[in-house]
Amino acid sequence: MEYIYVSQIKDAKIIQDYKNQFETKTLEELVVLYNKQVKCGIVGVHQQALYLFALGEEFKERLKESPVYLLDYVLGLVGKVKIINGNLKIDE
Repeated sequence: MEYIYVSQIKDAKIIQDYKNQFETKTLEELVVLYNKQVKCGIVGVHQQALYLFALGEEFKERLKESPVYLLDYVLGLVGKVKIINGNLKIDE
């Protein structure tokens, strides 16, 4: 599941708004939100890409790793995840 992300001027504000919402969530709640996105898949909507980007940043801040990746301009998901002993693991 991947999306070609091309940034727009208004993106930073939208991403920050999402990040502000995520700050109040527990790690387990973030995993649930992320796994819902994995289940529905990347649908190619720019707003979803911003949501995923913000969610990925929140994971990085809390865990130093993220199941959301951005390589060059390609935004993607590694698949369903879970938390085990405070660590992010791919849920097979």
